[in-house]
Amino acid sequence: MLPAALLLLPLLLLGGCEQFFSTNLFAGLERDPSQLSFEQQVTYARNALSSNDTRVQAKAYDALADSLARRNNSDPELNSLAANLAIGASGLPKLLGDFLSLAFDDAFDSTTELADRLDPKLGKVNYGYIDQAVAQIDAVGQNGGTPSEQQYILALAGLVMKAGNEGDGIADPAIDWTEVNALLIEAEADHQDSDYVAQFRTLIS
Repeated sequence: MLPAALLLLPLLLLGGCEQFFSTNLFAGLERDPSQLSFEQQVTYARNALSSNDTRVQAKAYDALADSLARRNNSDPELNSLAANLAIGASGLPKLLGDFLSLAFDDAFDSTTELADRLDPKLGKVNYGYIDQAVAQIDAVGQNGGTPSEQQYILALAGLVMKAGNEGDGIADPAIDWTEVNALLIEAEADHQDSDYVAQFRTLIS
């Protein structure tokens, strides 16, 4: 397995640490993105992604996703942007540390330990946006792109928590891993050497 610091870095770059920006740079994020032109919505979405504000990211996603659907979008980069926004809007990145610490300890094969860490937080994720993220990740592939390892990892983490939330916690023996497995198959095909992806397979096996 790669050193922990190397595995941690790309995930933190996508969804982790707080970032500090000038008030002027993000003053425009109070605007209603649904009233902007498409080009302005894309700029708004990129700024929203950097803001680390789930409320702003949700507004940005809703506006951009609606425009992509109306325009019959075929640009995988825009689907990728939308996927990242949906992940941020779900609130999941704020819980990322629990998954990282377990992955570093090779503890995904212990559903009991995973449940102890995550079951108290199952209600803190907006699973509607997790579903939207999965849909946009699928669209990236359908439009000729390849979703990133980080996108798969975060979306898989969200689906694991969703399955636990719909069942009786992550350690529930009757838990339904269908959605997790479907996305995991795609992740395994696109990122065959990913240690993180492999641990998700261990979890649901």
